[in-house]
Amino acid sequence: SPTPPHASPHLPISLQDSVYISSFLDAAPLQAMLLDERLRRLLCMRSRVKEVSEASSMCEAVRSLAGAERMSSGGEGMVVFDVCSGKGLGATLLSFLLPRGRVVMLDSNGGMDLSHLRARPNLSFRHVDLFSADTPAVLREEAAGASYVVAVGMHLCGALSPRLIDLAVAGGTIDAMALCPCCLKGAHGKAVARSAAERSVEPYAVLVETLQAICEREIETAAAGGGARSRVGVWTDREMLSPKNRYITVQKWAADKAAPDVALCQACA
Repeated sequence: SPTPPHASPHLPISLQDSVYISSFLDAAPLQAMLLDERLRRLLCMRSRVKEVSEASSMCEAVRSLAGAERMSSGGEGMVVFDVCSGKGLGATLLSFLLPRGRVVMLDSNGGMDLSHLRARPNLSFRHVDLFSADTPAVLREEAAGASYVVAVGMHLCGALSPRLIDLAVAGGTIDAMALCPCCLKGAHGKAVARSAAERSVEPYAVLVETLQAICEREIETAAAGGGARSRVGVWTDREMLSPKNRYITVQKWAADKAAPDVALCQACA
């Protein structure tokens, strides 16, 4: 399809690289973003092709976790936390995907230009240090009255990934998590690099295994304390234009309920 007026000239070159780019060029959110200067600024970054693919991947992850019934209602009753959101291109696309839900950006940088939030009534921002003792209370406050809460973290670095896992599994606020990690640092990072070298595998594969194991340990601890039932999933999104394209997901459900179905997109397995 032809490139919409004012769309980035760098987007079409990747039409054959990812279905996310071609889908974005044909989708209603792009038209709305091009018509509003506040939203259009989100497409001015140099890495916009990669950013669009990552934001679209986030949407697919949330869609899969939410399930068909919630998606058919426009996400009514849902709250999605975009953890370490930055300016929030992913959160903005989520606000279009879930017009009857709410999307909350969480980030430690409170000095960003977030004027585009005024263009999306179901999108908001909280200035949060993820490691603060107050963070669980912030999550509870923002999720008050929600019927389903999802936390998504795209390319979290260092200790942010284990912290999100802890908040998602041990806390009572989040029902599902989708984490696409970037790296681990410090002692954990060195252990990952050493294990990868010993096994002659990519460090990223070991990183994902390590975070999966952390999830499983957290779930066992929560279950021993009478917490909700949970399961861990790992899948790869081959349409994301990044070599770091694996998700660790957690889904929780009440003991008297059946485990929820997960419908992965065709790009994911």
